[in-house]
Amino acid sequence: MNPRQAFRIFIRFQLENGVGEEMALSDAEIDKIILGIEDDQSFYDQLDEILKEHIEDFGENYGIELQ
Repeated sequence: MNPRQAFRIFIRFQLENGVGEEMALSDAEIDKIILGIEDDQSFYDQLDEILKEHIEDFGENYGIELQ
């Protein structure tokens, strides 16, 4: 599977099972979101920050010791 396919599957799963349910997004709207964000650098910048914060806050739960 290529990285773009994997990304689309992951984002679709997240949208369908989280945000999408809360916001009552249709399949067509989810498709538009996926197409919009897959080339949106600001999305990746924010995702990087979320991941960094999560690792800093909960890394010990995963056996990661940050210095």
